[in-house]
This record gives sequence, structure tokens and C-alpha cells, in this order.
Amino acid sequence: MKKFPFSILIFSAFYSINVFAMPLGDIHIAYWKNYSGQYVYFMAIKNTGPIAPEVTTPSNHTITNWQTFPPTQVSASDKLLNDDENFVVFGLDTGRDDIVISNVRILDAQSKFHGQEEPGFEDHDNDGIPNQTVAWHLPFDNSWSLNDTVKPGNWIAVMFTLNKEVESFTTWVGGSDDAYIWNAQHTMLEDGFGIYDADDGLYLASFLTREIQAKKYYY
Repeated sequence: MKKFPFSILIFSAFYSINVFAMPLGDIHIAYWKNYSGQYVYFMAIKNTGPIAPEVTTPSNHTITNWQTFPPTQVSASDKLLNDDENFVVFGLDTGRDDIVISNVRILDAQSKFHGQEEPGFEDHDNDGIPNQTVAWHLPFDNSWSLNDTVKPGNWIAVMFTLNKEVESFTTWVGGSDDAYIWNAQHTMLEDGFGIYDADDGLYLASFLTREIQAKKYYY
């Protein structure tokens, strides 16, 4: 197989993998299998502008609260998803609950974003265990300003490693128009629409989710 230098991989992830474009963000994913048998993933995201205003959740929408046992459903019907243009959180759902996620990192040493493995929004195999996800977000203690967000027109790039191959992901980007997205004193939940304050009944950041097919490279 032809070997692709890392610099070419980065160039291709930005310019050649025309996976999709959406109103809030343009996301590209490339990956390769390294010499130890692990799968290394590179994801680049461009903020292409805000989602449409005056969008609401469905009239029968509920959110799974995984903090309770057994999990419970919280109503979040007809909630406004604000016209939020600055990225404060983004991530992807692997669609599985049986893999090892490691080496989660961001490629900008000055960025205040940090990544970690988290329980997902969905349980694709219905075994009571949520899918494994990787999420990158600004600190939940709100120790950041709008200057630390990914503003329209800007890119951000991250990497992570999986012990099994995943060819497609559910990705999300979350926008906010202020620097307050988490209230630690309240019941805070996340789903495919955003970060939800269940006590106040408000989405503090709105998400847009899409399916992404990753592009595999060989060396």
C-alpha cells in the first residue's frame, strides 16, 4: 500500500474528504491503522455559522437521564434551540459500548478545549449501556470567555485512538451565544439537541448532529 505522510493526511482531511456540510459546522474524519494494531482518528471541524433561529424540539421530546438507576426519561418538549454561533462543545458517538478509547487530544496547545470519553446519548444495542462517545468542551466551571470558543470561519482539529475499527460516527457540534453552558447546582443533561438544564427547562447550548463516514488511509 502507498504510504501517506502525516502532513498529507492533514491536508486531505481538510480539503479532500467531502463528507458533508451543514449549517453549523463542516466536519471531516480521517483514520489509519498504526503498527500496534490501533486505529488513529483525526477530526477537523470548521465553524460555518449559526443554525436557523426559532427551532424547537419536538412536542413529545424526552431526554434519558443516565444519572439515575434505572435511567429515567425527562420531558424536554417544545424547547427553543437558540441561534448560537460559537462552538463551545463538539464530539462524536462511536455507536458501540465495547471499545477502548485512548489518547484523546486536541492539536492546539493553546486551546482551552479538552477532550474525554463520556457516556453517549443513545444505546444502539439496547443492552442498558449507553454508547461510548468522545467529547471536547470548554471547562464546565465557566472559566472561559467567548474568545476561547471556535468562532464562525475558524477550524479546530483533534485526535483519538480506538482499539477497534469504526467506519462511521454520529457527530455533533454545540453552539452558544454566551459563556455560560453548565450549572453544577442543577440537573444537567445532554442529548442530540444540546446541553439541557432540567431544573430551569432550558437548553444552554444547542447541538446539531449528523452521520459521518470516516475516510481510511493506508501506509
